[in-house]
Amino acid sequence: MEILEITATDESPEIRFDPSKGLLEINGKSLPEHIKEFYQPLDDAVRKYVEHPQQITNIMFKLMYLNSASTKKILEIVTLFENLVKKGYVVNLYWYYDQNDEDMLEEGEGFARLTEIPVQLVQFSNEE
Repeated sequence: MEILEITATDESPEIRFDPSKGLLEINGKSLPEHIKEFYQPLDDAVRKYVEHPQQITNIMFKLMYLNSASTKKILEIVTLFENLVKKGYVVNLYWYYDQNDEDMLEEGEGFARLTEIPVQLVQFSNEE
């Protein structure tokens, strides 16, 4: 499978999915106007990946903001990875949030409640 790379815009996140390494990264803001169309390439790639996954898959979210439609769509994609856990594969989900951003911490906690994948909340600081 090929690497999927989608460049970030002011309204949509950067996405990098490398199936050969079992690595998915989503960075930035997620509020694209056409949510289904934006995330469709990732959805398609993940559906193919889960048929022949790596033994360990790492998912890294480094989002500054996401709207409710993005939350729903990303959760749908994360749900595809849940089947891997049930089959004995290791899936790690890392949710990065700025120490001063309570909203993104709460989003991460919400994801942790809604998925069977272990979610690790990772605090960072943008302050220098």
